[in-house]
Amino acid sequence: MLAVLVITALFVALSIYFFFRAEKLQHTLLRLKREATNASKENTTLTNSMALIASNHEEFAKIRLQKLLASNENHKRADNAELIKPLINNYVIIFGECLKGKGQLQTITKKCFDSQGTNNYKEFVNKVIKNDVKTQRLWASNNLIGFISLVEVLLVKYGDIGASSDLTQKNGVNDCQK
Repeated sequence: MLAVLVITALFVALSIYFFFRAEKLQHTLLRLKREATNASKENTTLTNSMALIASNHEEFAKIRLQKLLASNENHKRADNAELIKPLINNYVIIFGECLKGKGQLQTITKKCFDSQGTNNYKEFVNKVIKNDVKTQRLWASNNLIGFISLVEVLLVKYGDIGASSDLTQKNGVNDCQK
């Protein structure tokens, strides 16, 4: 009889222990679910924000490129500016792929150039990228920051060249007189 009482007491004690243990685990599980939901909402918000930033940057870069192509009278520079067009037209796609991880810039850029149906990728690399040490460094970084900086440098480079040639023509000063 004593053995039955001890076994019953042990069983009741273990049941009480496992009940409180299960309650504690259930509260922990609910807390973790709440945190996961909040993290998911925050992730969605940040993803949407990054997509908005990328599309705004793309619009801005496209407008600058259109102005650059419209105002650029030097055919060689206009051809080089024309080479960066697929890079800027696919800005959001390249931006998104660069966000996913390092080492995506060159591969996704090649895919974007290939999807345009032209074989300008090699020409782009040879004439635009390998032409300047700054652009080579940004291209070699092969990441998102390098991409954003590369687009900005290219737009400024071709924009300033057109602007500086316009100023010298207005002032009647050529490069030899400087």
